[in-house]
Amino acid sequence: MNELKHYGWFALQVKPKEEKRAQENLTYQDFESYFPKIYSFKKAHRKGLLKEEFMFPGYAFIKNKKNIDLKKLNSTRGIAKIVRFGSSYPLLSKDIIKSVMSIEKESFKNPKQQSYKIGEKIIINTGPLKDQQGVIAGKEVNQRIKVLYTLLNRAHSIQLGIENISKA
Repeated sequence: MNELKHYGWFALQVKPKEEKRAQENLTYQDFESYFPKIYSFKKAHRKGLLKEEFMFPGYAFIKNKKNIDLKKLNSTRGIAKIVRFGSSYPLLSKDIIKSVMSIEKESFKNPKQQSYKIGEKIIINTGPLKDQQGVIAGKEVNQRIKVLYTLLNRAHSIQLGIENISKA
């Protein structure tokens, strides 16, 4: 393999649902890794929960250092492969990684409300319809959403604030 003289960050493809395993093994091998996360606010059972998800599911970043062993990195448990184009391994600049880190920090400080899709099943968390299941029927407008639910064998529609529902 050709010697990499540029410093930056490699992109890694992580095996499905093995982000934690990959992160532990990379740390154990003294690699500086970064698994960006994004945070959203989820209302459940009268409490607000901070939901953490990977920003790029299935991908991570590893800082390039002098004499990095790409074979060792490529055979790390949880890692599928190092992202490459032909025989070259593209490196992301530290400015790009700093930008991703600032997005992650901002989402932690100011998490957005969870988003919903039409047809998605939900549960109503407050009011007289508490614990009633429903289906999203209309898009979000001003933090309100149209929900279809069944009561007494009849379909009904209601508009609710997204803070009053959660995913089923």
